[in-house]
Amino acid sequence: MAAPTSSEIPSIVHIGRILPDQPASREFTSPLSLLDATTANFSLTSAIWLLDRPNISLAPDDLTGHLRAAFGATLNAYQQWCGFLKSIITIDSNKPTRETAHFPTYARRYGRVYVHYGTVADPGVEFVEATSLATVDSLYSVHSAKRRPIWNRLENEVTLSCFVPQTAVVNALQPNEKDANGSYKPCMAVQLTRLACGGFVIAAKIAHPLADITALTLFRPDILDAHAAGDINASEANPTIVQDALALPLHRYDWWAPPMKPPSQFSADLAPAGKPLPWAEWDTQAKVEQYTIHLSQKQIDFLWQSATQDSSIMLPGLKVSKHDALLAHIWSCVVRARGLQEDQGPVHCDLVLGTRPVLKLGAGFIGSPTMMLNIESTASQVASTSLGKIAQRIRETLMTVNDEQRLAAHLHSIAYEKSPQRIWQGFLGQRHIMVTTWARAGMYEVDFGFGALIRYADGVVPCLDGCILINDAPPTNSTSSSNTCPRTWTDNGVDVTLPLLPEDMKRLLQDPLLLPEV
Repeated sequence: MAAPTSSEIPSIVHIGRILPDQPASREFTSPLSLLDATTANFSLTSAIWLLDRPNISLAPDDLTGHLRAAFGATLNAYQQWCGFLKSIITIDSNKPTRETAHFPTYARRYGRVYVHYGTVADPGVEFVEATSLATVDSLYSVHSAKRRPIWNRLENEVTLSCFVPQTAVVNALQPNEKDANGSYKPCMAVQLTRLACGGFVIAAKIAHPLADITALTLFRPDILDAHAAGDINASEANPTIVQDALALPLHRYDWWAPPMKPPSQFSADLAPAGKPLPWAEWDTQAKVEQYTIHLSQKQIDFLWQSATQDSSIMLPGLKVSKHDALLAHIWSCVVRARGLQEDQGPVHCDLVLGTRPVLKLGAGFIGSPTMMLNIESTASQVASTSLGKIAQRIRETLMTVNDEQRLAAHLHSIAYEKSPQRIWQGFLGQRHIMVTTWARAGMYEVDFGFGALIRYADGVVPCLDGCILINDAPPTNSTSSSNTCPRTWTDNGVDVTLPLLPEDMKRLLQDPLLLPEV
């Protein structure tokens, strides 16, 4: 990879809005799920695809027209993405507005999020057309991962983030006023950048409550809330169910605790709902360095074998996965890089967990049905060179939460929070890593409809100390179809993108265990 030059920075050609080919038959308002509402303050779901020149002849205008038409047709099934994303701003659920009068009681409580679409004022999806003098090869060489398994994302290597649309996407908790052009902020934006070689970059970003990376074809947020335990429309929570929820391995950091303040609708002397956020552990102003670490399939197999070779420490019925082993390895390396080998205090791997499988929602569930686990251990144990116990701890925590009854209790508790956004389940800084995994998300299986191979797919996560993204690595053979599903998610290796403080990053890159010699 070569660093981008100023001439390779995208030049905007046109900005417009796309609406569904078939307008909604009437106006709709629909509450999003309880888990969707917890993500209202999360960073945007954002993905980027770098594609080779199409193998069918298309003029530049034909390519743009093809994608615009394809998005317009696709939006017929995703009309909510073209509308408004809003939240309940009153604490009295018995005084609904015209838009929310038909919502169930739990969905009319403060901070709950909903969509409103099918109006003449729908913002639509912003579609940005751009050009760049960059080429696919200059942005990502086919053999980059093999040649350079460690990439400096901020200095020596290009990220594709400059190809993400600069559009301001709506936040459900903030007012959405018209801009100088009379337009409302959209829920989603897409940018198509044509490259000098005939290849192109497609980047999309969307408000997190509307979609996570695995959201595909079906929009039914009401299905998820039906899994909540008890009666979530009752005036009070069931204390027994709430106690079950509090026993789960989840952080309960109170975003409204000092030095923060609750929203003006609430009394300033609210009882605490959880622990204060440990701000002393995180210098939010400190500079970080960001690298992508590529681990080959053989290296991941080696890590898994290392984590599972000592059967004496494994509990009966506990099956450590390759993802568990990889996560244990990365967590261990980060804790050592932070100099915590002798520390007996707790460290935390805050892992984003999708709930589709355990709640039987199916891959087509549209929204963001995720939660964040607190995988906790002592720093000295995580920093040890033995992966088995760390991987086992990860698997034990996952098994504890991956239970329909326990998740039902969690949903019940969320229904009665003063606000779904009040409780934070993760943090950053010296004792935390926050991990989002896109493994098996199918980033290289997307078919844009004109025979172009996906050279590289990237995710955009905040560049903050310990905020980690795990993603399938790209195909290494340029002649193979990137749209063909590999046998396993590790076939092409795995890319792990992580930011750390400069001194910590230096120690990480010098760690002889980081890249196993196999």
